[in-house]
Amino acid sequence: MSLVVVALSLLMSLGVGAFSVDIARVTWEKARAQTAADAAALAAVAESGPYGRGQPAQQARSFAEANNARLLECLCEPGATAMQVKVAVGRIAAEARAVLDPTLLRPASSAIDARGLDPQLAGAVRSLIAASHGAVRLVSGYRSRTEQAALWEGALQRYGSRQAAEKWVAPPGDSMHERGLAVDLGGDLPLAFQIVAQQHLPLWRPLANEPWHFELIGSRG
Repeated sequence: MSLVVVALSLLMSLGVGAFSVDIARVTWEKARAQTAADAAALAAVAESGPYGRGQPAQQARSFAEANNARLLECLCEPGATAMQVKVAVGRIAAEARAVLDPTLLRPASSAIDARGLDPQLAGAVRSLIAASHGAVRLVSGYRSRTEQAALWEGALQRYGSRQAAEKWVAPPGDSMHERGLAVDLGGDLPLAFQIVAQQHLPLWRPLANEPWHFELIGSRG
């Protein structure tokens, strides 16, 4: 009798273990399927946008397959702002819907905080940011002497010596930012330099170790 009980217990344990493994496998496949569906829907709606090639279904299939899934359905009308897809990983299917907000694709405003900046520098920076369609932004413009002094003290503490700090921050009274003749830009800096050259903007980068620092041409000297 005891052997029968032990055998039954063993069979039950094996059954529960197999059941747990099966649940884990199904859960994993559901997660994979949902990830593939999300990726396919996002790829489709991006392809339907103004920067795509107008082949949302093809992109959805490509991203589904990249995630080891099959594209079953794709409500993907070229030019539409919403895409819905259905994919499968093994026996598990998943659906996803992605929506594109066209208002987010409007060109970024070229408005900047020009307070304290030389008018010619402010105009050049506005033209640069507008031409970049938001890929370049103004990080820092005019600074008061107090603001520059705070940056300088921070640099001294960080780098430990005046010589090291001067490689990154000008002492108060020596910064072109205080005169409204310099700006620090962020974003796509190679594009910024390219636009400066193409549009012959009166900007230059005098500091080799600070590619984000632009000054008005002729401001030094």
